[in-house]
Amino acid sequence: GSPEIDTKKGFGGVMQTFDNTRPVVAAMAVGVGRAALEEMRRLIEEAGHEIDYDKPAAAQHAAVAEFIRLESDWEAGWLLTLRAAWMMDNREPNSVEASMSKAKAGRTVTDITNKAVEVGATVGFAETSLLEKWARDAKILDIFEGTQQIQQLIIARRILGKSSSDLR
Repeated sequence: GSPEIDTKKGFGGVMQTFDNTRPVVAAMAVGVGRAALEEMRRLIEEAGHEIDYDKPAAAQHAAVAEFIRLESDWEAGWLLTLRAAWMMDNREPNSVEASMSKAKAGRTVTDITNKAVEVGATVGFAETSLLEKWARDAKILDIFEGTQQIQQLIIARRILGKSSSDLR
């Protein structure tokens, strides 16, 4: 290792590294999720269903309503990711935001890709389809850099002001 590394900060230093890498993983999830949403949109429109944001989701085809729900979840993950990355770039503490962005984007990309495969039916799960690949790839983005449970624990500790020995 480098002589500049403070070995007394060992575990804490490693954990701070995650504050910088979790937004990157969240950004990967946001990208895959957006690509899957665009492919899902194409499939829905090819099937003859219009996505109309001026009509209530309940008044539209079930696939359209699901698309609108997933797109709103995606946007929440995207905004959380932007905030965590901005804070990281500006050297502001972002542990909570990094975990929130990673948790939301990781969960959302899995939901989006699985639903896109389902909506696509035989096209969605064909090995020649990118949807099938993205659905497989999405799971690692959900668990890499810490599972949902770990992210929730980190968020709870920070918000409640508890230590790891206080809140396990």
